[in-house]
Amino acid sequence: MRIQFRGPVQSRPVQENKPAVSQAAPPPQAGPNLAQRRLTQDGFTPDTRSRQAQSLFGGTPTPYQPLPTGTPAGGTSAPGGGGPVLTPNPTVPVVTTAPPGQAATTVSPQVQAALDDINAYQPASQPIGLASALKEHGSNSPEDVAFRRELMTALGPDRVAELMGHVSAMPSDGPDIARTVLTAATEAFPVADQGKLVKALGPEMLGAALATGVEAAGSPDTVGRDAALAQMQGLAKMVGDLSALPAGAPGQAEVAGALDRLKNNEQFCKGPGVTTAAWLVANSGNDALKSSFANGYLEAYKADATSLSPEEARAVAWTLGSMTPSATNGLDTLLALPQAERSGFLTALGTAPEGAGAAPELKNTGVFFQQDVQAGVNGFLEDVANLDPSRFPTGQQQAARELRIETFQKVSLAVDSPFFGDSAETHLALAHMFEKDTAGIINASADSKEPLMDIEGKALAKFFDHVAFRGEAGRDIVMEAVKQYLGTGDRVGIVDTLVEGKGDVEFMKARGNLLARDLGFVLGALGVGSQSAMASLDSEEARKKAIVTVLGSLVETAIEANPAVSGMYSKIKDGSAGEVSVDKVFNWLGEHFGVTTEGATDASKEGIQTLANVLIHASWRPFFGNDALQGASPADLTPLYELVNGGVALADGYVDPNLNTGGAPRN
Repeated sequence: MRIQFRGPVQSRPVQENKPAVSQAAPPPQAGPNLAQRRLTQDGFTPDTRSRQAQSLFGGTPTPYQPLPTGTPAGGTSAPGGGGPVLTPNPTVPVVTTAPPGQAATTVSPQVQAALDDINAYQPASQPIGLASALKEHGSNSPEDVAFRRELMTALGPDRVAELMGHVSAMPSDGPDIARTVLTAATEAFPVADQGKLVKALGPEMLGAALATGVEAAGSPDTVGRDAALAQMQGLAKMVGDLSALPAGAPGQAEVAGALDRLKNNEQFCKGPGVTTAAWLVANSGNDALKSSFANGYLEAYKADATSLSPEEARAVAWTLGSMTPSATNGLDTLLALPQAERSGFLTALGTAPEGAGAAPELKNTGVFFQQDVQAGVNGFLEDVANLDPSRFPTGQQQAARELRIETFQKVSLAVDSPFFGDSAETHLALAHMFEKDTAGIINASADSKEPLMDIEGKALAKFFDHVAFRGEAGRDIVMEAVKQYLGTGDRVGIVDTLVEGKGDVEFMKARGNLLARDLGFVLGALGVGSQSAMASLDSEEARKKAIVTVLGSLVETAIEANPAVSGMYSKIKDGSAGEVSVDKVFNWLGEHFGVTTEGATDASKEGIQTLANVLIHASWRPFFGNDALQGASPADLTPLYELVNGGVALADGYVDPNLNTGGAPRN
């Protein structure tokens, strides 16, 4: 049912035409309220009707007309009719008279006292009194929640909307008052009535209230930040709820206008307005609003490929990543983009302005806000990692596979960008992508005719460098996927398949050629990544641990067969080992594979780079075992080795006339 909004009427006291309540004695004096206490502490007169009180809580100070000094037997009424009704007994409920045709409402003395305080303000400043009363009872205790609901119900949505109409004239404290009253409205009023308040505020004041609220929720300097965060999460849900009402409902236009002001940078924000808008939309709980938000930018992007800024691309990713889990998680929106535009969108995710030193969302903003933005985009990356192409329409399934592969490549290249910053969450998302489609990523990256070819293996090598060697969050996931792909230990993988094929011509035509190239490509990228990481890690202990946990896993069969180090290696894998265990396994690797200097394994950058090459070379050993060579034709094996070498060269750009195992020294 559509709710028709009646515009604000002439200001009036909160209660009207109430029957007098007889008094046998003077009314008890209520203790000082929040406004009075704050003013007293600051050295002002403790009268909420004073000019100082109105200045403290916002609004333009207006002269106050004091109530008559005498209290007639039947009670009092403020000038102009109506006003506070006083009772001598605080335990006796006060009855207010509702509009004609509605039942009378009974309120508690505590709420009646709050209504009296609100009426003590001049009409234009009465929102101050309402916000003051709500803040005085601002906790989540059952008593305070009940008070807020009773007070808001006693006033009613139309009267509160009328009060909110005055808030736009309070540029300083108006946003705080608006947030306080709107939060109470979400507790007391149905969504349609919340819209009346939003409509009365208008898009400018609503935008200011939301922007400053998100800023406060994201700053570690905010006193009571947890409460500020909860408040803004509630108001973001209000934005989503109002957007879900039938078209034309009160408040919808104002919500849309406030978001537009943010998106168009018409509302002051410390960070990009679009990112603040994305925070609200992502927390709105309204998937239709999220989809509309993202599609608006993507449709404009399809029409003009220069229209999408990096912060807008990240805002789109954040909102898509926040959608309720479903078959496609909203990713079908991206699949509708032409491949070139989709590639540009993914590139923009890790881009920062030239020379800026940081992404705009991460400059001059609160650390918690920054964490929210990064977590939102990383959540999108996790959705990409976990997508199931089979759940997409038939015509989009290949595009879904390509989306994951290209996202992996683009974000791997930008993993250390000012936005992603080599974070553990980004490392994990990339590791999960690699884990979900190891063979697909390697094959597409190595295919020289594939649009997604990874030229010189730069993306895959950087992935190994940062996620497997330097970082630890996704290291185990990556290396388990590599071992499964290669067939290390008792696993059956690509090496086992090639060894079993023995270079047979028909086998190579059917599968072997591609597998050999892909094997070489992944070994080459792993070698380049290891060299880059070892050259960058300044800590000797970090270099040792990276070699033992990453490349040691390629020869774990040999390690686990040696009782002197097998137990320590097991502890290293489960994370319970200390430096002593790492040192002993590292030294054993050097001794076992003949890479020592004066009888000791060299832990310098150059020495570890040499050891890394030797350990990668060990991946070739199965090709020279008896089972692999017995019955094989040398004429068949030679092309096999050459194909693997060719794959390595694709990844590291170095052509070696002998067996090229990746990570070869460059002249």
